[in-house]
Amino acid sequence: MEAQQSSLTRYDHFRKVDAVCDLFQMAIATGASSPADLDIPMLMGILPEYHASLVPQIYPEVIEAILKPKNRAATLAHMAAAKRYVADLTAALDRGQPVLYNFAVTTPEIFLAMDLVPLCYELMPLYIAAAFVGGVDQDIDLTEDEGLPGHICSAQKAPNGALMSGKMPMPDIMVKTTVPCNSSNMMYQWAQQQFGAKVVVVDSPYYANRRAFGYYVQEWKNMVRSVEQLTGHKLDEERLRHHVQLGNEQLKYYYGLQELRRRIPNPDPGMHRALDVAGLYLCGANQEMVEYSKTCYREARERADAGIAVVGDKKEIRTIWTWGSTPHMLYLPDWLEDRFGMSFLECGLSYMPAEIVGYVDTTSVDSMIEGLALRAFNMPMGRTGMTHADLMIEDFVKVAKAYHADAAVFSGHMACKHSWAVAKMLGDALQERAGIPSFKWETDLLDTRFTPHSSAKAQLGEFFETLM
Repeated sequence: MEAQQSSLTRYDHFRKVDAVCDLFQMAIATGASSPADLDIPMLMGILPEYHASLVPQIYPEVIEAILKPKNRAATLAHMAAAKRYVADLTAALDRGQPVLYNFAVTTPEIFLAMDLVPLCYELMPLYIAAAFVGGVDQDIDLTEDEGLPGHICSAQKAPNGALMSGKMPMPDIMVKTTVPCNSSNMMYQWAQQQFGAKVVVVDSPYYANRRAFGYYVQEWKNMVRSVEQLTGHKLDEERLRHHVQLGNEQLKYYYGLQELRRRIPNPDPGMHRALDVAGLYLCGANQEMVEYSKTCYREARERADAGIAVVGDKKEIRTIWTWGSTPHMLYLPDWLEDRFGMSFLECGLSYMPAEIVGYVDTTSVDSMIEGLALRAFNMPMGRTGMTHADLMIEDFVKVAKAYHADAAVFSGHMACKHSWAVAKMLGDALQERAGIPSFKWETDLLDTRFTPHSSAKAQLGEFFETLM
């Protein structure tokens, strides 16, 4: 009887992410410090055929960035964590475990403890868009060909297109918090109708007070019961505790990095913010992700103790990014560091306040569910995506002052209408209360055509030139 094809080779998104982890690790392992130092013909001769076919599609700027000494170790560690994640989930798929897609603010510990295949719906496209020219543009187009409008969020259009083309496995169940926007909520409803998966909704209150959080915790408990009933998989307390402990350790270094970035000069390279976002989405998934956070912290601590700046000998322009980043321009923060001395402190997709979230209490199942709910309640997008504008404004005024910021950039994703509504008020507050200017520009998280790279560089370059 013919052997069944493994999930790693059956689903192209998994295969691509796994391969790019190998390619980045191989490039770094050569010891080359720039693309010019790489012996491409030799490498192509030893690569597997599939890996070799991907090399011409990789952004040269990303290779240039990851080979720099300040980015090498962190990239190597993150690729090891991402590869382990892909290996674990494809092995679980091969065992026939139910496939659960979850929205980004819901980390995977609970679902791993239920012996499911937890896939952050938006994550695989982020990795692919970051590495490959044109990234997931075709997947986005497939979704729009179904009649969905262009202004819907590409973070859901891309995985929907991948599901329709067989690049990702069909969901058995989906879990969606109702933050941060109507766009993402409607796209999960559309996916339910298109693919037949049951969507379990975690209602997320508008307010951020104690009463609202109590309601939210109950929603999480309801979600756990619903997933157990739908899958027949029960929550295992010891497995939950294991993954929660991994997440706590990962966040220890994550919070430590937040403190280190307050120092002058900033010792933590900006390209790591995008990797940190992916790390948050996989919080508690594996030991390798803990090692990634530890590596970032250790290197930043060494630079901080030595007074070494990530911008070299340039005048440092300490910058907060008050909304998102641009995953398909993974190299952008590195380019801005080297060209203009821009130091990337925090962004709206990576900032999670340590003094509010802290660590998950592992005493009992209830304490762990409540702690994970608190994290989700305050995750990027979860905290500021659907509430009073004052919360987002106060967060970033506080960050600007604590981190001694010189400037702010509002990198506005075109689908995030809720964030654009606060952009002017936020910019005014930062000018009046923190004394820093703000620059606003429009981009798309995953669609490379909305604001081409050359246009993005020109716009941002013009702003930072005025601050040099």
